[in-house]
Order: sequence, then structure tokens, then C-alpha cells
Amino acid sequence: MTSELKNSRYGLLLALFGALMITPDTLFMRLSEMPVWVMMAWRGLEMGCLLLLLWALRLVLARDSRKAGAEIAALFSRQGIGAVLCTLLGGTSFTYGIAESSVAIVLITIACAPIFAAIFSLIVLSEALSRASWIAIFCCFCGIILAVSDGDNVVAAPDGTALIGAICGLTAAASLGLSFVLLRGNEDIPLLGMNGLGSLLAGCVGLAVAVSIPDGPSLISGNILMISVSGLIILPISFVALTSATRHTNAANVSLFMFLETILGSFWVWLGVGERPGIWMIMGGAIVLGSLSIYILSSMRTTPAS
Repeated sequence: MTSELKNSRYGLLLALFGALMITPDTLFMRLSEMPVWVMMAWRGLEMGCLLLLLWALRLVLARDSRKAGAEIAALFSRQGIGAVLCTLLGGTSFTYGIAESSVAIVLITIACAPIFAAIFSLIVLSEALSRASWIAIFCCFCGIILAVSDGDNVVAAPDGTALIGAICGLTAAASLGLSFVLLRGNEDIPLLGMNGLGSLLAGCVGLAVAVSIPDGPSLISGNILMISVSGLIILPISFVALTSATRHTNAANVSLFMFLETILGSFWVWLGVGERPGIWMIMGGAIVLGSLSIYILSSMRTTPAS
């Protein structure tokens, strides 16, 4: 067995572990029963502080001042700041969407991140979109319309509409796709630092809004333990695993495993709190995931493995 094959299998196992680890995230968000801005504050501040601490520890243990300086400079470069802002926007929109709408529609739309990455590659890097990309965009658009049209039939969903969830999910997907492109433009950007700082800023946004609302909810309202499981355990561990996986296997493989979050995330929420999408939303999600799977597999055949 060659070293390359071992690395590939190790990367696949890491990607599978990270993807499975993140699937119950939305369930714990539901179980926290927190108002949206309070949940955003706790989730963002916990994850942000922990990731930044891990990044700082890694830099200290490496004892390489030149590398530390390069990573800090990259983080505050134009691309680095842009990637941080993408993380901020993605984190706030994802949390708002989950709190205000059904989990299924948010997860279906956020799965479109690879499509947005291709679109932003066209805009930022002038990379032409393939025929497969255009077909996938059209099919995903049709699937999302079908899913949104069935938004009123989701059992036990929050009071918000499926359209709110779709907009939030697409915003998060676009932010994630743009961050992929920005990271390609500067490979020195530290992923722990970028995601840690972006998550911390998202938490600060949630905190600022929560405390500014007259007679608003208390910052200790809801179940802090449940949201802490998400912010301190699920997100950091899954992030580290998925990030490490991209160093050992093709990023497209990681994208395919991430579809598990769309499927299992909705399943855990249904099992835990009884939130269940209607048949047409499930069919719309199947169209989106099927189209994206074919698109990514097609890309893997035409792109050398990293």
C-alpha cells in the first residue's frame, strides 16, 4: 500500500468522522430553546474563543516565529479579512435561519456551497463555468423552489417561513463558497484563526443585538448546556477533522461527506423534537443533493486529486 493511498484513506476517514460529528449540531441548537440572538451569542463566542485558543497554542508549540508572523499577516491580508467576514456572515445567517425556520430547508440550501464556489471562481478568478456547473445550478434552483413551496407542511417547525430559511441557507452557502475562493487566493490564511475570529465576531453580533433589545431575553435564557455541546464540542471537533481531511484527500470528497449533515441533521431533529419536512420538501432536497453529487463526482474525474 503506497503512502499516497494511506493518506487518501486517512483523509476519507477524517472527513467521514467530521461529517458525522457535525450532524447533531442543529438538534442541540433546537434543544437549547434559546432566542435567536442569545443562541448566536453563545454559539459564536464559545466556538470562536476555543478555535482561537487552539490556533494560539499551535503557534506557541511550533516555536516558529517566522511561520507565526506569516499566518498573522495572512489572516489580516485582504483575502484573510474577506474570509473572516464570510465566516461572520455565514455564521449569523445559518444561526438565524435555524432559529426562525425549518432545519431541513436551511441544510438543503447550504449544501449548495460548491455551486457558489464555482460561481465566485468565475467572478473572482475568471475561471469559466463548465456545462456540468450550469446544469447543477439549474437543477439545484428547481429543487430549492420545490422545497420552499412545501414549507408550510413542515411539522413542528418554528414560526418563520421556509423562504426565510432558504435565504439564510443560501447566504451561508454563498459565504462558504466565497471563502473557499479567497482561501485559494492565499493559502497561508490560517483556517483555525480565520474561523475562530469569524465565529467570535458572529457571537459579538448576537451579543450586541441581544443586549440592545429593550426588555429582551436574558443572556442565560434557554439551556446553556445544550448550546455549549454545540459550541464547545461538536463544532470545534468536526471543524478540526474536516479541515485536516482536506490535507489528505480531495476537497470534493469532503464535500460529498458533508451531504450527511443535510440528511442526518434533519433526521436527528425529527427524532429529537419531532420536526418533520413534507414529502415535496424531501423530494426537492433529493433533487439538490443528487444534482450536487453528480456535479462533484464529475469534477473529481476532471480534476487531479490534491
